[in-house]
Amino acid sequence: MSIRAFVVVLAFGLLFGCAPKPVKEPPQVKAPPPPPRPTRLERTWTALAAQSTPTRDSIRERFRYTRSYDHTGVEGFRSLSYDAGGGREIVGFALTNRGSARVNPPGLQGTGSLRKFTFLFPDRARENIYLTINDDVAISRRFSHDNMFREWHFFPRLQLPSVEKIEGGASLRVTLPTSEPVVFDVATKEIIGGVLEEEPIDFNKSRYARHNPRIHYRGNYVAITVAQRGEAPRRAEVWGQTKYAEVYYPMKYDKACCISPRDIWDQRPKPGDNDPTLVMLHSSDDSLFAMIEQRCGWDLGDLRSGDTRRAALTR
Repeated sequence: MSIRAFVVVLAFGLLFGCAPKPVKEPPQVKAPPPPPRPTRLERTWTALAAQSTPTRDSIRERFRYTRSYDHTGVEGFRSLSYDAGGGREIVGFALTNRGSARVNPPGLQGTGSLRKFTFLFPDRARENIYLTINDDVAISRRFSHDNMFREWHFFPRLQLPSVEKIEGGASLRVTLPTSEPVVFDVATKEIIGGVLEEEPIDFNKSRYARHNPRIHYRGNYVAITVAQRGEAPRRAEVWGQTKYAEVYYPMKYDKACCISPRDIWDQRPKPGDNDPTLVMLHSSDDSLFAMIEQRCGWDLGDLRSGDTRRAALTR
């Protein structure tokens, strides 16, 4: 090989053999897409399931009766909400049994009879957290004749009522203000577990002999119930008849204690009212417990210890 050819080969080798190799660009990793925003229904169920303490002690007057029904995607189950200026807030929920084999057989035949459970906490305040049950027997089609009402008030008021789907959505578990559970069948809206029990709707054709909703509390705390046909159950006197509230503390006392609703709710109309507002007289649980101890001769010291939250979690 001539010197000239050798030089050419050497230069070619140096050029292509020793030249730095091009740096490969790292593969670009695409950022994962942002998670989808929760739908309105998903946000509703998150709010319904939240274990929240009351926002305030007393209801602000302008929000005392402010609420609207919202769909939840579950037939016969609706949430109640309001807008107090900071967005929509849950202030209750309702379950309606329009026909079931054990509790409401006529409803399955299309009579229109129903049993409705409504858990309410207006303005998310401690003042008025309660359960109201309405049995409409749909016999005479007259409201005051057919509608039977009962309210349950649970103490101590540790939290706002909440509800969540369980068992793959087959059941709804409600948590009462005492932190105790009540379980409903999602299809029938019948109670199937927890500290409340229900008897079937009474379809007696005589409105005078017919029972108000027969719902029983079997829990560990204090519960007060009042009942009435076609009228506000909290009244101390209806149609000239004296009414009583029944107080239960089943963990400690076997029998109910009967006291006047006057000891629990203000019965006096305010200026301009045609009817009492029926606001609770006791701003705290301890005040209510002291009244019950005086009227019933009970000892509620274990509930007035100031540590009822821990007691609720350990019982």
